[in-house]
Amino acid sequence: MSANKLARLSALLAVALLLGFLENMLPPVLPTMPYCRLGLGNVALLLALLWFGLPYAALIALLKCVIIGVFSGAPISILYSLSGSALSLLSSFLLLKLSLNGLPAVSAVGGILHNVGQVMIAMLITKTSAIAYVLIYLSVFGAFAGALTGVIAYFVDRAIPSKEKENEY
Repeated sequence: MSANKLARLSALLAVALLLGFLENMLPPVLPTMPYCRLGLGNVALLLALLWFGLPYAALIALLKCVIIGVFSGAPISILYSLSGSALSLLSSFLLLKLSLNGLPAVSAVGGILHNVGQVMIAMLITKTSAIAYVLIYLSVFGAFAGALTGVIAYFVDRAIPSKEKENEY
């Protein structure tokens, strides 16, 4: 791996971590659902997926989930974040490969599936399926947050010269 590529991947990880930590310090977007976050750090993950492909985006997602989970004082959140990130990244990768929709739509699906992954982990931990009812609300919020993330990633992607990207879809 070239030093240039390593620097670009490191910059994306730093942005993902910075935005993730900042978002954890902000008050909840919806006071009735304190666990709802916009997921702005996922802009960097989406850009990593666009520019470098699934393996590098998955590595950045893994590092982001672990580092934020450890340093936020909530290591259990690593499980929730990893499950959501895995589903979101995989769906985004497949939709981008199939060229079915634009970046905001792809990211909206990723936002919904991120919440599905987290609710699945919550159902496994609590051993109850009653938690699934929140998916109705989380799906709407996830679609909105994902679309916002996709719009931001779209404009950042357009602002970066093509020579800086390796794996454009």
